Amino acid sequence: MRYAICLLLILCVSTVSAEILFQDDFESGKIDDKKWSPQASWKIVDNEDDHDVLGNKVIDIQGGDVGLSVDDFPEEYDYYADFKATTNGLTGFVFHGQDGNNIYMHQVSTDGSAHTPQHIRWHRRINGAWTAEPGAFEDGVKRQQNVWYRIKFEVRKNYKFKAFIGDVGSEDEDLTLVSEWTDSAKSFEKGKIGFRKSGAEQAQYDNIVVAAAGFDIFLVEPKAKLAVTWGSIKKK
Repeated sequence: MRYAICLLLILCVSTVSAEILFQDDFESGKIDDKKWSPQASWKIVDNEDDHDVLGNKVIDIQGGDVGLSVDDFPEEYDYYADFKATTNGLTGFVFHGQDGNNIYMHQVSTDGSAHTPQHIRWHRRINGAWTAEPGAFEDGVKRQQNVWYRIKFEVRKNYKFKAFIGDVGSEDEDLTLVSEWTDSAKSFEKGKIGFRKSGAEQAQYDNIVVAAAGFDIFLVEPKAKLAVTWGSIKKK
């Protein structure tokens, strides 16, 4: 009986671990060079906002262009992050990165942005040249500069993307679909994740989780001992 229970625990840990492809909460206080190839502008700073879900440290990025993950990711996955747009009201999330000049880069444009505020700005960068296709927030809710939110991007086959936004700390059922986009040019099938900032643009991020497509990262409660998922990275 004891053997059966141990085997079940091992199988549960292995299954959940396999579904979590990547995670970083920056609590170590330094950028992990086994996970990231950062720009010099990337800095780990103290969390100055009163949100328990953010923990003690967040990453702050100002300018510097594209920084990427060390590892590539498959064609389909779900990408979660907590974010706060600060200077200029823009974020910049990178997907399927081949290198700094060949990426998808999708921005949340809040108030304070000079570029179509209250939009997801869907971008391709091919050989250094940008194309942008903004999509207004479908729910009509205005997102503010200097406020933390949670975002989930669904990245799917056939070059399809969906963006969901909610309050910081939200679980899947409380995230709202705000925009979706298909790359008709079929530019990049798979690659790295990352962040992109230019000039005076600045934002902070935390709780980066990449999971297998459709996997519920909130299934495991913080007190559970079966696996390390988002629930056990940060207490809500």
